[in-house]
Amino acid sequence: MVNAFVANFKKNFIEMKRYFFDTVSSFIILFIIFYLIFFGFKIASGPNFGDTIDGIIVSYFMWIMFLASFQGVSYWIIQEAERGTLEQLFMSPIKFEFQMIFHVISDFCINVLMIVPLMYLAAFTTGRTLNFDLFTLLYLIILGSISAVGVGLILGGMALIFKKISSFIQICTFAFLAILMFEVDALWFELLPMVKATGMMRRMAVTGTKFYQFPIQDHVILWITAALFLLVGIIIFRGFEKRAMVKGTLGQY
Repeated sequence: MVNAFVANFKKNFIEMKRYFFDTVSSFIILFIIFYLIFFGFKIASGPNFGDTIDGIIVSYFMWIMFLASFQGVSYWIIQEAERGTLEQLFMSPIKFEFQMIFHVISDFCINVLMIVPLMYLAAFTTGRTLNFDLFTLLYLIILGSISAVGVGLILGGMALIFKKISSFIQICTFAFLAILMFEVDALWFELLPMVKATGMMRRMAVTGTKFYQFPIQDHVILWITAALFLLVGIIIFRGFEKRAMVKGTLGQY
């Protein structure tokens, strides 16, 4: 088990190194999109723009974490199917679910190491100072990403059946960008994946609120959302997995 986890971690680092140009290009694109959003809001907000900068920075990079979490699962399955190795993963002595967990954890660690410094760099280049408590930051990112992984499992299950769902993933990507950029004071909205984590992180960035200073109901909603979407994601993924096995399409692309 430990060897499988270490192998996943090494594989991710090796691919980033081997495809160095693509890795650097992706970071550049992230910054270009951020500044397009930044200057777009600046033009639209006028003199009151200073009150919204922190929220834009936090919302955008939480969206990036969401993106990495839910796309990581679905694109990993699509990629393994394209390479013709997906069926081998299901036939491995280590259960496919465990291999997927290892991949998600290694992906998450790498994303945190890359995205958090980028968030501070974006704040620095826009003349802001983010008041982040490290423990609170990791707490919100982890729980927010768990709900995103649940969405990724649903999309990954769809990929087992439909094989190519890139266009649908892109629709989900920009739909959630719009959702995370705005705050709606309604319970149903807060129960959407990563919404509550993003709202709490905004407060942390603006007022320096720490983990223990948030109201208990915020923590309850955060945990319920994470558990609910992860559970639903696992159930739906297993349903798609069984259907793919019955149809015998795991090894097809």
